[in-house]
Amino acid sequence: MSDTQRASDRPSRDQVGRWLSSMLERTTDYAVVLISPTRKILGWEGASERLFGYSADEAIGRSFSMLFTENDLNGELDQQEIALALQSGSSEDDRWHVRKDGSQFWSSGILQSLPDADGTVECLCKVIRDKTDVRTQLQLLHDQLEHRDRELALRNTTLASLAHELRNPMGPISSAVAILQRSRDTEMQKSALGVLERQVNVLSQLLDELNGVTGALLRPPTKLNIEPIVVQDAVRKVVDAQMHKAQQREQELRVTMPDVPITIEADALRLDQMLSNLIDNALKYTPPKGHISVSASVEAEMVIIRVDDDGIGISPAVLPHIFELFTREGSAPDVPGLGVGLSVVKHFAALHGGNVEVRSPGEGKGSSFGLRLPLRHGAAPPAETGHPGAQ
Repeated sequence: MSDTQRASDRPSRDQVGRWLSSMLERTTDYAVVLISPTRKILGWEGASERLFGYSADEAIGRSFSMLFTENDLNGELDQQEIALALQSGSSEDDRWHVRKDGSQFWSSGILQSLPDADGTVECLCKVIRDKTDVRTQLQLLHDQLEHRDRELALRNTTLASLAHELRNPMGPISSAVAILQRSRDTEMQKSALGVLERQVNVLSQLLDELNGVTGALLRPPTKLNIEPIVVQDAVRKVVDAQMHKAQQREQELRVTMPDVPITIEADALRLDQMLSNLIDNALKYTPPKGHISVSASVEAEMVIIRVDDDGIGISPAVLPHIFELFTREGSAPDVPGLGVGLSVVKHFAALHGGNVEVRSPGEGKGSSFGLRLPLRHGAAPPAETGHPGAQ
């Protein structure tokens, strides 16, 4: 084919211009913005209006900087982008851009300078695509990795803590055994037996916690044994079991509930574990002579069982993670436990179609846990909840 024939097959510049204009009118994914070296918007094509919310009349003539976030403007990134494109011919970036309504989207873009025949640049072209979905997925993966790293770190810390806590009773136990073997003094033997009893109780509590988390989280029940349960009866049963511990610590443990029975459908064993863990948590983290109150009320189709205390509270850093496995309040290193009880509560509450929440003004200001569970289907909520019964 001759050069003349090849030349005749080439479209004219007018044809190319019409094709480009047709493409820009039809594209729905890419915003095409023409910009002057002084950042003035000269053209508003493609998906520009859909992505940014401005019509062509609203955008043309205004500064390209209006599309940048406040942080990027403070860093003069709008100016740097154009300066780089003028210097090297193009500039690529991934950043947040701002819409007309103030919302933001994550974009991937390229700014290309368009020099005239003499090399003068009077116009630059910015092509932008919305990649918020990709950014969201990457952020989700990043958050998941951070969560797993935090979980792994917590488990490592917990294993070290467990080894330490299991080792602690061994010294007193060994001393008590030696006294029992060598001494015939009745009082010394009685004292040694008391030491053994206390340390065995500590070991038993640690093993119970380990067994609880293994059974509840690693071997979750395939089926709950659902039955009608009166909330007042379930709460008083657990409180009665915990009252001796509260009295030993000179703590006040009170119950306030309506006289009208509140009925839910739940697994009695799991409900007992949830209530026991919440109350035991309050007892452990409330100093001697402190106050713990347990109450029940109805909101819409849910019963809310609250456990409030005036104990050491929860720091803002720990609060968002308090229901995660092996999380403990760092300001109470001497409190025994592995940080699994609240994870079990959250797990069982979800199995029942409910949830558990926590509030705390901060360290030293107490905490409030709320266990929400659905009312029994078809059961009318109490008409009056203003007649408390105290224990």
